[in-house]
Amino acid sequence: MDKPSLTIIPSVPVWKKKDTFCFDRKFYDGLALYAQLWPGPVTCVMASSASPLSGFGVVEATPGTMPFNCIALKENEIVGKEHIQNATIVLASADAHDQLHIAALCQENGVKCVYVIEYIPETRQQIVALDNNNPAVRLHQNLFIRISERKRRKAFEHCDGLQCNGTPAYNEYREIPNRLLYFDTRLSREQIIGDEELESRLSMLRNKKPLRLAFSGRLVAMKGADHLVQLAVKLKRLRLWFHLSIYGAGELEEEMKRFIKKHDLSELVTMEGTVDFNRQLVPDMKEKVDIFIALHRQSDPSCTYLETLSCGVPIVGYRNKAFAGILDLEDVGWGVELDNLDAVSWMILRLDQARQEIADKSRNTVKFGRLHDFETTYKKRIDHLLATTNR
Repeated sequence: MDKPSLTIIPSVPVWKKKDTFCFDRKFYDGLALYAQLWPGPVTCVMASSASPLSGFGVVEATPGTMPFNCIALKENEIVGKEHIQNATIVLASADAHDQLHIAALCQENGVKCVYVIEYIPETRQQIVALDNNNPAVRLHQNLFIRISERKRRKAFEHCDGLQCNGTPAYNEYREIPNRLLYFDTRLSREQIIGDEELESRLSMLRNKKPLRLAFSGRLVAMKGADHLVQLAVKLKRLRLWFHLSIYGAGELEEEMKRFIKKHDLSELVTMEGTVDFNRQLVPDMKEKVDIFIALHRQSDPSCTYLETLSCGVPIVGYRNKAFAGILDLEDVGWGVELDNLDAVSWMILRLDQARQEIADKSRNTVKFGRLHDFETTYKKRIDHLLATTNR
C-alpha cells in the first residue's frame, strides 16, 4: 500500500529569492516536525510574500535541504486541482478566506480535507473595532466578516475534520464532527521549566522583593499594549513595589515610551524591545518573572499563553474567551473583566501579599505545559490526520 501523502496549505506566506525559500521560524519548525512524524511525503503549498519576512526569526532553505517539498504560488494564484492531485489528505487554513473552496475541491477529487481554525467571528469583530475608528470602514469590514463566515460554515460541510487552536474555535464550531482541540506553542519538551529551576525562582518570592511582572508580544491595541503602561501608573499610585518588563515591538512602541517618560515610570517599567525567543525571552521568563500580564482585548488563541505557562509563570489577564477557556481547564492564573484595569491593579496588589498563591499556581502552570508541549501537540495533530485518512 502506498504511503499517505500530506499536503499542507497554511495562511502564512513564504518569501522566495532565486532558489532559496525564506520561512517564518515558528512555521518552519512545525513543518519540519510534520515531515519527521508523517509516514509519507509532505508538500507545502504557500502564498508568496512580496517582501522579506520579519518577526522572531527567519529560516532560509533550498529544495535540496528541506525535509518537505514546497510550492510557492504566483501572485494572486489560488489553490487548484493541480496542487492537491497527489495528496491523500490536505490540511488547509479556514482562517484564510481564499482557502474556503478547498474542501469542495478535495471532495470533487477524492482527497480528504481537514481545516485548521483559530479565530471566531467575535474575535474578528473585536479586531476591527480596535484597528479602525472610521464607522464606514468598520461597517464594510464587518459585512465582509459575515459573508466570509457563511462561506466558512459551508466549507465545513464538505471537510472531513477540524483542528481547533484554542477553546473559542472548538466551542464555536461544536456541530462539526471529528474536531480536535489543541494549543499552539513553540516550546519543546526540553524547554519546559524543570522542577528545580522553578523552585529556585519561587524562592525569590519569599524574599519580599518587588514583584517581577512581564509582557511579551506585539505592541498593538489588540494585545492590550497601551493598557500595560496605564496599569503601571495605577500600580505606582497604589504604592506597589514592582518592575514590569515589556518585550516586543509594534506601532504603539514610541507612544508607550513617551507615556513612560511623562509619568516618570522609567525605574518601574523597562521596554526590552524584540529579543531572540530561544536565547533570551524563554530564559528570562523562566528565571526573572513572577507574573505575566496578558491584557489581550480579544479572544485570539495566542501561543503566548501556553509558552508563558510552560515557563512556570502564571498569568493575570483579561478574561477573554481564549484565556477563560484555559482557566476552565487548569488553575493557572487570574482572569478579570475585559478592559477593567482597576480590577487588574487591585488583583496584583492583593497577590503581592499572597505570594504562596503565586507559587501554587506557578506549579500548576508546569503541569499544564507538560501536557501541551510542541512535540506532543504536533503528534496529536498528526494522529488526528492519520485517523481521518482511514475514516
